[in-house]
Amino acid sequence: MGQYKHKLVSKIHQTIGEQLGEDLTGDMYHSQELKNFRTRLQKEMRGVYTKTRDNTSAWVCMDNEPMALGWIGYGDYQTSKSGDPKYVVCARDIENMKYSDYTIQHNMRMATNIDTAIKHAKGHMRKYTTDDIAKVCGKDVKRAINGIKDKARDEFREAVSGAGIRTSGHRDGMDNTLMTELFNMVHAGHKFTNGELDASIRTLMVKKKENDRFGKGVTPVNFLRTYKHYDGMRVDITRIADITGYRHEPMYEHKHTYLAQDLPDDFAGKVAVMSMCEDGHFVEGVGYRVNEAMFYFYVEDVTT
Repeated sequence: MGQYKHKLVSKIHQTIGEQLGEDLTGDMYHSQELKNFRTRLQKEMRGVYTKTRDNTSAWVCMDNEPMALGWIGYGDYQTSKSGDPKYVVCARDIENMKYSDYTIQHNMRMATNIDTAIKHAKGHMRKYTTDDIAKVCGKDVKRAINGIKDKARDEFREAVSGAGIRTSGHRDGMDNTLMTELFNMVHAGHKFTNGELDASIRTLMVKKKENDRFGKGVTPVNFLRTYKHYDGMRVDITRIADITGYRHEPMYEHKHTYLAQDLPDDFAGKVAVMSMCEDGHFVEGVGYRVNEAMFYFYVEDVTT
């Protein structure tokens, strides 16, 4: 999808509109052409509103939708920088083959006529599904979990070294046979006469357990999204087989939709826990909060 940047509506307040101290309407900074473009689009696309992106563009959002549909602009966005301003529509579904897919222009349609630009916007800007959002926001969860994995691995290696276990050619240099025998002794009630060694072995047991939680290399998560529907508040749940993998494709056999009041207790409990956190916060053993309506949860309790 080239260089297209997905945007949560809840994060748009961090853009230049707020930095400039204006009310996100763009009236103080945008050209008359862009003002007209924003006004036309808001009239012709039901439920659409716009928010300032920068001096020459505005995000296009929709009522009750968590993701911006894309953005529109008026200016010279051509790589040749000809100086000729045009109406621009940028959306994830656009594939402009005149430009490399590694450039933002690959996701743009440009027009000299506002009527054509409106058609481009209406034809390419669409809402994100729950599966779309699960894939888009998954990179933040992946980053958080990989950090936990790396930390667990490093602390395990330090504990092995601290226990005085020599390397023997095994994966990560660990002698698993020796560790197993030592752990069995501790489980049987043995206490090593050397206090420091006893403490090191027990620390190693804890660190190995933490590291082994991710030993399979796959971390499935459930993505939960709450949203308004004509029959009341609904909750969609979709599963990603491995949030730490390269592709975050949903598992269609693990998709569910509930009325909010019918949400299973285990999910309701996790939502209650994560609702006390700030947006973008990760809680090991529970999950990750995108915002007040969207969360990722471990499929299983990895702390056990």
